[in-house]
Amino acid sequence: MTPLAHLRAAVGLVVISLNLGFWVVLALPLALAKLLWPGGRGAIERAMGGIYRAALWIDDLWLGRVVGIRWPRPALGLAKDRTYVVLSNHVSWSDIFVIQSIVVRDGPLLKFLAKRELLRVPIVGAIIWAFDFPVLRRQAKAGGDEAARRTRDLETLRAAADVLRDHPAAVMNFAEGTRSTEAKRVEQESPYAHLLIPRVGGFATLIEGLGEELEAVVDLTLVYPRPVSFWALLAGAVREIGVDAEVVPRARLPRGREDTIDWLLARWARKDAILAGAQSARD
Repeated sequence: MTPLAHLRAAVGLVVISLNLGFWVVLALPLALAKLLWPGGRGAIERAMGGIYRAALWIDDLWLGRVVGIRWPRPALGLAKDRTYVVLSNHVSWSDIFVIQSIVVRDGPLLKFLAKRELLRVPIVGAIIWAFDFPVLRRQAKAGGDEAARRTRDLETLRAAADVLRDHPAAVMNFAEGTRSTEAKRVEQESPYAHLLIPRVGGFATLIEGLGEELEAVVDLTLVYPRPVSFWALLAGAVREIGVDAEVVPRARLPRGREDTIDWLLARWARKDAILAGAQSARD
């Protein structure tokens, strides 16, 4: 990257950070009010939804009009007062901005299954706390019990499902658990050419926990012209991001944990084929 490209990325990061910081300052008092005044939670959450969408609108404006990135916004027909699970591959931090733009503009707020480490990140941690994002412990502590960590994660997912039944939203599930890279795929011995192996247990637990309250699964496949970091994206290294989208209503979802796992693996094979086809078209 040239010095000018780095400058563009730095300016973009500052703009997005200031935008989020401004709206978080407004959201934090409302988040505290939810704790102190449970009876007013509905009205407070509607106000916080307005804050969320305002911040998203400015991010979209910057990335689309200033940086010049384009992506389709398919008409998904999502209801703002229903609960969805959004399933997607994970390439970089830019995924979050694209998926929010697709889901939230005309649909429900999007909540993420966040790593516990992100709570310590300025602004991001405040957003996670204020908007009740479920927090997972992604890495076992040194000498810790990995099985116990996974059990805690599954309990967190069940708790998240309980919250969503009372307060509908769309919950994001990056089933790979981390950003997919060639090095990680090799290390994992992934059977997929473009994806990591999905963590099927967490997805199945979330679907089970939501039960009849789940309206649909929104299955998104993000297609980048090449692997790119969020920093490079802010500098304008990518001009277009493809999106394959399908809304799978509850009636078409499998029943039972094993069938749900098989369904997710089939969707992952489909995603890998979409990404392979896009690469072939570019070549």
